[in-house]
Amino acid sequence: MRPLASRTFVRLFCAALCAFMFFVPASRPVFAAATVVVVNLDGPNEGFNDPTPAAPVGGNTGTTKGQQRLIAFRHAAEIWGATIDSPVTIIVNSNFDSLGANVLGSAGATSVFAFDTVADSVGLGPGFYPGVEFPDTWYGSALIDKRTGVDVGGGVADIRARFSSDFNFYLGLDNNHGALNDLVTVVLHELGHGLNFQSFVNSSTGANFAGLTDIYARHLIDDTTGKHWNEMTDAERQASATRFGHLIWDGANVTADVPQVLVLGSPEVRVLTPTSIAGVRQFGTAAFGPLVGHPNVSSAIVAAVDDANAAGPSTTDGCTAFTNAALIVGKIALVERGTCGFALKARNATNAGAAAVIIYNNAANAAAAPANMADDGINGGFVLIPTVSLTRADGLAILGQSLVSANIGVDPNVRAGADANNRARLYAPFPVSAGSSVSHFDTIAFKNLLMEPAINPDLTHKLKAPDDLTLELMRDIGWFADKDLDGVADGGDCEASSNFSPTIIIGGEDTGVANMLFSTGCTTSDLIAHIAADAKNHGQFVSGVSHLTNDLKQQGLISGAEKGAIQSAAAHAK
Repeated sequence: MRPLASRTFVRLFCAALCAFMFFVPASRPVFAAATVVVVNLDGPNEGFNDPTPAAPVGGNTGTTKGQQRLIAFRHAAEIWGATIDSPVTIIVNSNFDSLGANVLGSAGATSVFAFDTVADSVGLGPGFYPGVEFPDTWYGSALIDKRTGVDVGGGVADIRARFSSDFNFYLGLDNNHGALNDLVTVVLHELGHGLNFQSFVNSSTGANFAGLTDIYARHLIDDTTGKHWNEMTDAERQASATRFGHLIWDGANVTADVPQVLVLGSPEVRVLTPTSIAGVRQFGTAAFGPLVGHPNVSSAIVAAVDDANAAGPSTTDGCTAFTNAALIVGKIALVERGTCGFALKARNATNAGAAAVIIYNNAANAAAAPANMADDGINGGFVLIPTVSLTRADGLAILGQSLVSANIGVDPNVRAGADANNRARLYAPFPVSAGSSVSHFDTIAFKNLLMEPAINPDLTHKLKAPDDLTLELMRDIGWFADKDLDGVADGGDCEASSNFSPTIIIGGEDTGVANMLFSTGCTTSDLIAHIAADAKNHGQFVSGVSHLTNDLKQQGLISGAEKGAIQSAAAHAK
């Protein structure tokens, strides 16, 4: 929705203080970081209201399952509240539901907002909130409130979150979850989506929501085309959403901190030649045999041939001993999926002397992602070479060329989850994974990141570098640091912890003069405090206050009587 018309904000010039130093009254509520309120939507005896008795665990003092769930949720909300800044309360509607076998939780912004011009969004709330960075661009509810300093949605919940009643979560607050999924971690992840770690583009069709781009999509770049998502057609975005390894985040904050977080050594399957099909490929891994990179294998790819018989009716399925084993020795064997198990195919490749094996999807799985391959309990122990799987399209592309070579291993010069320029990769699997594609970091990332599409057991409850990159992405989309919530980002704020007392008080003497906030991020009280800090003696302090008040009086910001009251209090101060 695009609900706001242009607003007018009165601006006053005060040249003696700073060029274009505008002011508003400084008296207003002061918040600590952000306040996140959890609204319980569960009915009696379910979810947050489940009366099942529970013993306190990991710092969670609740005595019922429902109480412990709510305490864990609020704990995660408090972590977010202590990490980001907003003058507007963030409201989260939440409950527990049955979400299916593989879904721990889901969340997102309840509404989105866009402005016709940047100017329409500036100066709506108290202080000097900068408004949006881009016109005609969707922002989630909580983020638009942050940028404008006002509750644009008018009290409607900002985030809708649901969590699975099908899982037995660890409900402690200490992350000591063992084999269980940690509810605090899951809530942190889902609240991240609600705070705008998400694109509103339909990744299945590439269509922008209601015809406009969004702030997240503006930082998505496809390194095969060099285009950002806001510069693409629907068809280009649709293709980019499944271009594994090529969808990149170009935000400056994430990129700057990637070297602190992600380790060198990126596992990959990369076609080297011919150039027409060269590049990284999406791949699945095996629960048997050596890990990718143990050892690295760089070699020609040779299609395996075996007998067509009862064990496997195709000559490409690798279900029996390879008949072209002499050509396979030391090479990467290419085998088609189907009929027999993955481990048997890999065992036959091992017996033929292959250095590694690629198993590509068969026709029955033509639209499927590369398989993660389970052991059959019989053949896996005989597999001595790395085994990976590819999509059918990638397998056929290899078959359609001559003299194809590839590297299956770990690139020691690239960080896991980043490109060669230290830009973080986004999750862009084939086929599109509904609810997960694009709006997550790539699963290749290591250290594992909170905002990958699956919760990894080694995650901490920390949101920023050197442990994670979530806060850095939030900074990139507009969650600027603003400790005192005056609308001026800390990096450009002349006082990041301003004195917002309603009146100017000097040395305990209340002058009765209104304390003003200027566009530099300083209040009048801050400016006086800075004069005091710089003065070598009381005389210099009184002189500095005199110059300040003379300038304020000259600009019509205070009266003569108010100037006298401030100067008198300064003279009395010790």
